[in-house]
Amino acid sequence: MIRSSAIRFFSAAVAAAALTGCFTGIESTPRITAGDVRRQAAATPTPEMLFLASVGPQPPAAWTSGKRFRVADSRIERLFAYTDGRADNLEGATLSFEAFEDAPSLTGEGATYVALTTDRADTLRYRIDSPRQNVLERERLEIPFTVEMLPVEQADSLMRSHIYYISTPLWRRTDGRTRPGKRHIPVRILSVQPGTDGIYPAAVIFTPEQAPADTAMVMMSLSGDKAPRSFATIFSFTNPRDRYPRITDDVWELIVNSRVETGMTRDECRLALGSPTRTEQIPTRAGMIERWSYGEGIYLVFEDGMLSSFRL
Repeated sequence: MIRSSAIRFFSAAVAAAALTGCFTGIESTPRITAGDVRRQAAATPTPEMLFLASVGPQPPAAWTSGKRFRVADSRIERLFAYTDGRADNLEGATLSFEAFEDAPSLTGEGATYVALTTDRADTLRYRIDSPRQNVLERERLEIPFTVEMLPVEQADSLMRSHIYYISTPLWRRTDGRTRPGKRHIPVRILSVQPGTDGIYPAAVIFTPEQAPADTAMVMMSLSGDKAPRSFATIFSFTNPRDRYPRITDDVWELIVNSRVETGMTRDECRLALGSPTRTEQIPTRAGMIERWSYGEGIYLVFEDGMLSSFRL
């Protein structure tokens, strides 16, 4: 009796598993994210990924007196208000690191002051609620609303005056306002300057080779090749056009201007708009279609590998 019940239970479980694995439509279709695509592409490091590998923030244990930080936001003044009333008009100023100091702690667990001096020789102290030894053992330490200058200067030394092919149309004017940009065209780097924060600490100033009077900039991270908007995701050493000889000049002009039209291939669309945030295989009565989503209502639909409809 027990054995018979067990057999019935086992048979029911197998049937349920089989039903679960059956095709049920959209809800069972695989979803491939942009992260999946990037992880696969990053399996073999490219020269662009390795280019700024040695450039990045120093660990606190390596900080020495005189290390400089550029203030990117006036909100930093709130950090020092309780220790020094002269912490005002700091946006755009340079702060110099002096030392790590033990700070009073009500809990007895220890705290640390990061002592900094301003251009006016005022001393400011940024408090961290962690013992000094723990702070020194960190891999990275950020002073809020500042940009560490050493990595920016290293990037400037490596990139200045060189020509690269830019991959992003997210250009800015030198005053920070957004403006239209192009993809996959050669640009000459004029300089690398302090950016806006610890996420995008580098502002890369450049001119298109075909329009040298037109100056623009892009924001770049300096935290490794896997960081968002790293050198490898923004620039290429070689002309991408050379890798796609079958793309016609008319289609390449669309790609350069981040535009698409029906009949373009997946590769052509990816070159024009970048990798989607999500892809879906969707069954229809006419067959399987593929939908690429980019967020903000932007999507592309492919049939038989060709773009059939889109919304930008």
